[in-house]
Amino acid sequence: MSALPEVLDEILALKSIFCTPGEFYLLNPPSLEELESSRGPISFKISVKCAAEQDSNDMESLEKKTLLSCSVEMTIVLSLNYPQTLPEISLSCAEISKKGLSSLRNKMIEYAQNLHSSNPEPMILQIAMWLQENARVFLDKPAELNSSRNDSSADDDADDTIILLKLDHMRNKSRYIKTIARWVHELNLNGRLFFVNYLIFILLTGETGNVREYLRRHKTCNVDVDSSGKPCKERMINVLVQEQAPSNLRICDFGEVECKSPSELKERFTEINLEYLFKEHIKPLL
Repeated sequence: MSALPEVLDEILALKSIFCTPGEFYLLNPPSLEELESSRGPISFKISVKCAAEQDSNDMESLEKKTLLSCSVEMTIVLSLNYPQTLPEISLSCAEISKKGLSSLRNKMIEYAQNLHSSNPEPMILQIAMWLQENARVFLDKPAELNSSRNDSSADDDADDTIILLKLDHMRNKSRYIKTIARWVHELNLNGRLFFVNYLIFILLTGETGNVREYLRRHKTCNVDVDSSGKPCKERMINVLVQEQAPSNLRICDFGEVECKSPSELKERFTEINLEYLFKEHIKPLL
């Protein structure tokens, strides 16, 4: 099964619209020539430029309106069922705080869901235009951004941890995933639950205390069932990595990802700037 013609047309249209160098970048497949024959998810990046007027109490500045501008980078993954299913989109922007970026993405998802419910057609261009119009609301003013960086960003960087776990199995997959998702929501974490072949990996990031609490719960609370169907704790969890989260990490939500091959898993790690984790800790297990 390959992507629908209207999806291929949409991608070509996006490339022609976002034609400035750096605005459009195809991730998988790596070239437009391979799009038509692609049999897996399609992923690409779009850089959306937006601007907002800067507030000022200075009379001279009021006479000359100044604009704050930024680029919001969208990393988009389209499954073979798109547009019947929603696209998976993550956002990154140096000029928007982590909290603001999360709020912006939530609003964007709400907009995409409304589009999808009324008419499930290709929607990436509409979402990009929506971002261009609405990201300005979440754009930090220079004074606020500098204050945030001085007062809290250094602390946030120091306090943010990334953890990579390997699970042996899931007897009751539905129950297990619901438990993980509930804990992630309660602890305000982001991440991915990866399945590839017989392997299961959990990637999580957030404040160090919350990541530690997640690990404690996973090791001490009932998450699965044993061979007789009774609730049981996880005894075969391996912590592959626990370290400070990189500043360029592109992940602001939690989701379940079924990968058809190790190469697709590598692509997913590359999309969120964690290819080094894949090479060092996952590749040797494949």
